[in-house]
Order: sequence, then structure tokens, then C-alpha cells
Amino acid sequence: MEDTTQIAKQLVHDVVMSKSVEERLLMCAQLYEDAKEFARIGMPQDLSDKEAQEFIFERIHGAKPEELI
Repeated sequence: MEDTTQIAKQLVHDVVMSKSVEERLLMCAQLYEDAKEFARIGMPQDLSDKEAQEFIFERIHGAKPEELI
């Protein structure tokens, strides 16, 4: 589904690309941390640490690690 105009896409692209490589890397890392927090919000409370890690991974990546190998 495409609900973003070409103008908006270009504006975001220009802003992101105007940043240094280091800034873009930090943005990416922060987005990943944010995704993990959102996954934790929907996570069942009774999971072990390992199960919690697997749940978060699957929510972010759409598959279990062994399915991506």
C-alpha cells in the first residue's frame, strides 16, 4: 500500500541523506530499539527470557531466526 506522496518521499529522503553516515547509523539503531519496545508492548507477560527474545525477533523480522537461514 502506497499512501505517501512522491513529494513527501523525496523530502524525507533529502533530509535523511543530508545527515552524516554516523547520524544515519544512529537513526537506524534508534529505530530498531523503538521497534523492540513496540514488540514488548504486545508481548505476553509469562515468557522466559529466551522466549521473550524470540518473540521480539519474530515480531520485528516476521520470522524465527532459523526460518531466515
